[in-house]
Amino acid sequence: MSHPRTALAFTLFAAVALGCGDGGATGNDSTQAPAAVRDVPWVDGAYTQPVPSWGSPVRLALPVALADIRFGPGAGLGAFGAHQGGHVEGLNHVWIPTRLGIPVRSWAAGTVSKIEDMGLRGTADGRHEYFITIDYGQGLVGKHLDADLPLVSLGAKVREGDPVGNMSGSAEFMLIDNRRTDGERTGGTTGSPVSPFDYLRDDLKAALVARHVAEVVQPYFRTGAESGNSRPWEPLLTNRMLYHAQHRGTFVGEWILRNRSWSAPDPLYFDVMALFDETNSYGHFQRVELMDHDWAAPGNKQHITGTWTANDGPGKAIFTPERGVPWYALYAVSESGGRATLTMEWRLAGYPASISSNAAVYTERAPIYLRGDAEALGLLR
Repeated sequence: MSHPRTALAFTLFAAVALGCGDGGATGNDSTQAPAAVRDVPWVDGAYTQPVPSWGSPVRLALPVALADIRFGPGAGLGAFGAHQGGHVEGLNHVWIPTRLGIPVRSWAAGTVSKIEDMGLRGTADGRHEYFITIDYGQGLVGKHLDADLPLVSLGAKVREGDPVGNMSGSAEFMLIDNRRTDGERTGGTTGSPVSPFDYLRDDLKAALVARHVAEVVQPYFRTGAESGNSRPWEPLLTNRMLYHAQHRGTFVGEWILRNRSWSAPDPLYFDVMALFDETNSYGHFQRVELMDHDWAAPGNKQHITGTWTANDGPGKAIFTPERGVPWYALYAVSESGGRATLTMEWRLAGYPASISSNAAVYTERAPIYLRGDAEALGLLR
């Protein structure tokens, strides 16, 4: 679930290598050009989004009983598209905190297509972390993350609800629909990470939403408060991925530091930055999230969240982190030709006199997994 951000954590979802029971397509064949984007209309305010008619028709069950999911302070769903736990690029999977002592179960009938030993967790008992991939057919493939020990073997046929792994209170999960090309892409010809909550059977979806509303929205979001993993500026079970292309004319979006090496953390600027300007029924939220990509690197600044204001005129913003003192920034956004860039220079105690050659230059994030984008930009190998 929410784990320290290391180089491994940064790439957990980069090489999904998902099989697909849809004519053998995998969504990862990099020898062919990606299929054209087929957009899906967004339904504002809905807790989950409808699956388009061309998406997979497979519908899912929850991996644990609804009563075993933990909501509220210290828990709560890690919602699709939200930015919890240092995921400044936004979650392309979901977290499901559960009570201890139960196995994670298959969301649907399918075939176990891959089991990956991700190595030691660093716990005293020497446990490993495993990923378990299951092909549900008709284009839909799921990956159980954060399992302690597989209870299935490669090639095994599983039924909906069969135990597939032991876990320690985290039914973390990623879902790929290889019939879709909207949102974030897999990096291959077709396929997109999608919210598993959208693919639940209608009765289970309604019951999950009802618990989220009763135990998170009503007691916390209605007053603008956070609750565990849940935050009122990203209040839905399926949140829209944050791309600058949807916020032209502003500096809102996810940005990748382009003019600094990622091999050694910069002392001032962060590798990835997400800027929000969200107004909903719970309030107006101007938020910032910042991170260095490798939390294991010496000198890294890890992850910082905070707020921003822009009341001093165009091209000026004040960032107030949740720890530390405010930064005063001058910025300029260029949207002419290709991907937008955000040039920003900040300092403590007051605004810089001007944007200088020392400024950070950010590029808007592309709709592909973050490491793949950083590699394409020459920032990582």
